[in-house]
Amino acid sequence: MYKLLLVTDREDLRAQFRDQIDWARLNCRAPYMASSPQEAIDLLNSKPIDAVGYRFFTMDGMQLTKFLRYGRPSLPIFLVCETVEQQTPVLEQTVSVLNRLRQDTSDTYYDEETMLTLQRDELIHSLLAGEMRDWEGVLREMKLIRAHVSLDKPCVLYEIDMPQGEVYLSEHHGPAQERLESALRNNFFGRYVEGIYYAVAVLTNRHIRVVCMPMHGQAPETQEAFGARTDAHVNESIQKIKEYLDLDLNVTQSAWLDSVKNLLGDV
Repeated sequence: MYKLLLVTDREDLRAQFRDQIDWARLNCRAPYMASSPQEAIDLLNSKPIDAVGYRFFTMDGMQLTKFLRYGRPSLPIFLVCETVEQQTPVLEQTVSVLNRLRQDTSDTYYDEETMLTLQRDELIHSLLAGEMRDWEGVLREMKLIRAHVSLDKPCVLYEIDMPQGEVYLSEHHGPAQERLESALRNNFFGRYVEGIYYAVAVLTNRHIRVVCMPMHGQAPETQEAFGARTDAHVNESIQKIKEYLDLDLNVTQSAWLDSVKNLLGDV
């Protein structure tokens, strides 16, 4: 059973977690509780904890935020809500993420950070494919899986054509489209590059999408400067793909989005 930690300076929220949630149904033990950042850090250092949620009203939580950022970068973080009705779907989503983190699907060992990376890739693919409809659900899961990107900031979307894609993919056995997408992420575009998160999805035999989002904590820069950096990286990556895979890619369109929320229901 999973072990969660709630950290808040509000007694009513602690009582709500203690008395009003059916933890057995969620496959969780009764959660650990803390009322201050230091108390939470002490628990995190002494207890096995699978996910943490924190929300402060009368004190500064930066001490805990920094500890989680640098000391527990792979620990899922869930939202703390005002009511049981709001909290229940958050906790169900948290348990779903934990189930996927703990699943044993092959003989290969995957550590927690690798599993989180796989979940980020899956979520981003669904977002780029226009399969997501619930923005609040996207925000919750991106927080849970520690994506470290600013989802509400302007970003750049590239539409890329792969003229020989059908021929190229037909020459590779198995789930060629998925393998190509993984190769583009891991070997060419990367994910986190100089403060920018590059998300890649191979949508069809011809169509690839790349969205470039600023990471949390990056110094502000103009759209012109940000766009120049993404243009340079995307063009450099396309050239490397041509050299190493003998695969032509052409950017057919690039556009600024107010945020990745613009991708909901698109395509």
